Amino acid sequence: MKYVYLFLLVNLFSLNIFSQTDLIPRVKESVIVSNDIGSATVLEFGLDSLASDNFDFQFGEANLPPLPPPTAWDTRLLLPEGGFSGVKSSLKDYRNAPSFPFTGSKEHRIQYQVGSGTTVTIKWNLPPQITGLLQDIVTGTLINVPMSDSGNYTVAQPNIFNKLKMTIDYQSIIPVELVSFVAIVNGSKVNLTWQTATELNNTGFDIQRKSENTDWQKIGFVNGSGTTTERRSYNFIDDNSSHGKLYYRLRQIDFDGSSSYSKIIQVNVNSPNGYVLNQNFPNPFNPSTKINFEIPVRTSVLLKVYDLLGNEITTLVNEDRPVGSYEVEFNASSLSNGVYFYRLKAGSYIETRKMLLLK
Repeated sequence: MKYVYLFLLVNLFSLNIFSQTDLIPRVKESVIVSNDIGSATVLEFGLDSLASDNFDFQFGEANLPPLPPPTAWDTRLLLPEGGFSGVKSSLKDYRNAPSFPFTGSKEHRIQYQVGSGTTVTIKWNLPPQITGLLQDIVTGTLINVPMSDSGNYTVAQPNIFNKLKMTIDYQSIIPVELVSFVAIVNGSKVNLTWQTATELNNTGFDIQRKSENTDWQKIGFVNGSGTTTERRSYNFIDDNSSHGKLYYRLRQIDFDGSSSYSKIIQVNVNSPNGYVLNQNFPNPFNPSTKINFEIPVRTSVLLKVYDLLGNEITTLVNEDRPVGSYEVEFNASSLSNGVYFYRLKAGSYIETRKMLLLK
């Protein structure tokens, strides 16, 4: 009976491991291996302080089944555990970097069978801090191709050279390390702030938002800092957030177009309880000030400015708006000193307030 319990425990443990969400390695690169009739597979490699030469299940590495019949297309990375014997293979092979910045070399082995094709092509797109060398495993001189920037190499005799050694050199490699991501609600606006400890080839960040009734959508973009070892701070204000429960995430984009996602953060944006027209701030002002108002239902909104004699100066808002809190800027640089009034009409609600321009 104890053997049955042991079997169940092992299987439950295995299911638990594979049910977890894959972690994102700190350095993630890839090559595309394809034949000449359209079959293609992406093989991933890179670095992380938690990675090893064996299977790293937390990064999505998993042992592949034995090779299919020779007539079928297949490619994989042979893991170094066991001397690249092929007993252990995966579509991903991440290696250990004890600390960052990291300088050093890691050897990978690519195995493939061409299937119905006649040639195999390896394509890469590497950042400046990463270079490589593709070699045959017989002498290392029959195939000896440097890898840098964007490039590719076609193996003309893949049935003879069905394995390649890929040596990857890292020079002071620095990953994009996100250390914080915070959302703060301010009325109907959501202020997003985040910090990075290091960045590598960071083009920037897509800001994405979803609600309980909508899918993820891009609402903005913030430029990154390229490559740096200094802490960087970023900020984005979502002026058009809806009310209720909202979710935000960042999509960090590298120079080569590859990307990864941050954790998801949640906020609750409360709906206004009634109509409100706040006092402008600053007041007195010169030359501009901000006017805030709230509406509890979708309605037609009219916000105008008048002088002391009741003459209309300008219309700041004249449109239908959904429930929410709003802020409007009034610039009086072309006006003279004096008292002015601003009047809000929203549905049946009407309110007027006074402001003072002092130059």
